[in-house]
Amino acid sequence: MKTDNQTIKSLVNNVALVAQDIFKNRCIAVYLMGSLARGGFSEVASDIDIGIILASPLQENDKSNIDKSRSMASNNNPEIKNKVSIFWGSVDSINGIIDAGRYPPFDRLDLIDHALLLTGTDIRSELIKPTQKELEIAGAEFALNSLGHKERIEEFFDCARITQKGTVYVTKTILFPARFIYLERTGEIAGNEISCQYYIDNFSGNDAELVGYGYQWRLHSLPEDSSLVTEQLNKGLIELYHNFLEIYIERMRLYGEGSLTTQLIQWRKDIRPSLRTPQNALHPRR
Repeated sequence: MKTDNQTIKSLVNNVALVAQDIFKNRCIAVYLMGSLARGGFSEVASDIDIGIILASPLQENDKSNIDKSRSMASNNNPEIKNKVSIFWGSVDSINGIIDAGRYPPFDRLDLIDHALLLTGTDIRSELIKPTQKELEIAGAEFALNSLGHKERIEEFFDCARITQKGTVYVTKTILFPARFIYLERTGEIAGNEISCQYYIDNFSGNDAELVGYGYQWRLHSLPEDSSLVTEQLNKGLIELYHNFLEIYIERMRLYGEGSLTTQLIQWRKDIRPSLRTPQNALHPRR
């Protein structure tokens, strides 16, 4: 486990114990996932990601019991403010044979490649890795649903509203597009450190500078002077998203994803009017 925080370790182990108690012999395995497993965990901003594998068939009350296990573990460790996120399903649901559970493509790959077994039997050899196409389409869908809706776009033109929502909100706003670009360019998924360094190494401008700030803020929290955060967001945020959108519009077009392409193009139109710098970052440094 990539942390020395004993309280976080206690919470993680508590989730595993609660899951075993609730699901009993249907609980095949419990895994530690995300940055706590692969490195780069931030006590300031990271989620605590847990994966639970249940025996088939899944049952109607499984989701409510997953929620119960998360609540019980969090209530037992109230001093932990990090969000606890639980991914769950059976081998069949993870492999797409049935539509159930919660294991988006990114988290499925994270489970297969990086997870640490906490308890039970390691069944990852039975799981099918998502393709790069599947990952990129999922990335585009996530971005549209979580980052590209009307309220978010309005914040691009009033970045103080982003700053006011705190470290987690600010850093996710900055770091998600950098991670999606890393995926498209390399075919791999990596944590924030590698993804951010890739962006800084391959793009130039205020957007690259913002990504560097975003990573440091994620580790250490936002500076006390919030105007510094708003200033950097104003300088680089739209350019960062414009670069992401240019790349993913082309990818969705190549995949024949007409609806996603149209939505991404509209998003680009919605943010483009306030571009104040040349599009130098659209062309990576050679």
